[in-house]
Amino acid sequence: MKLILQKSNTSEVASVASAIRELNRTNTISEDAFFTHTYVKLEAKTKELIEKMNAGGNSVELHEKDELRDLDIRSIFYEVEAKCTRRPDIVQESALRIKAILGRYGLKITQDGYSKESTNIKAMVNDLKSQQLIEDRARIPDLDTLIVNLENSQKDFDQTAALQIQNKVERDKNKTASEIARELKNIINNEFCIYIRGMAQANPSKFNDYAELLAKIIEDSNSQVRKRLAALNRKKEEKATFEA
Repeated sequence: MKLILQKSNTSEVASVASAIRELNRTNTISEDAFFTHTYVKLEAKTKELIEKMNAGGNSVELHEKDELRDLDIRSIFYEVEAKCTRRPDIVQESALRIKAILGRYGLKITQDGYSKESTNIKAMVNDLKSQQLIEDRARIPDLDTLIVNLENSQKDFDQTAALQIQNKVERDKNKTASEIARELKNIINNEFCIYIRGMAQANPSKFNDYAELLAKIIEDSNSQVRKRLAALNRKKEEKATFEA
């Protein structure tokens, strides 16, 4: 029975474990207490590893929230600018007064870091909602709605950022993905595979097919690991030759 190579990385271990879970869905071994006990451990550790690896999704979500508030900022600027680019009238006068407020911040705030942009957005919204600008805002259709949109997208951003910080604190308290992968590899190599190998010899009619499929999963992964390591070695050799 093949075992997972020690140099397999976290993603490679996770891929093997996921393939074993799929194998067990289609070729499960029933009425075997030790198999069930070991597989349950393997599945639980696989789930823990995948959840840890996917924890970075929060950053993606925060980026999406940032893009949404940037869109709301641009909508306000473009709406006001459109009313400024017209023949002089009372609407243009109102738009120019509001444009002056927006000019304190500029569209460049969408390029600021997350914290600085949040501070500027809240200050800009506060300025735009000034009582002195009520009539001016009313002369620009949809402007109040666009401001509310920005307030809401900023609130969504703040909530997501707070959740990301909370999740990071929790992750920092727990094991790293590498540590979990080592534990999972140990379960697969030293418990699961050893048992399947022994039972394939003791009870081939029940375990042999499963053992062969399991061996193929691991060998396919090991082959990819060897290719990855060979590619790394080639790069090191090429770099050494270039620097010589």
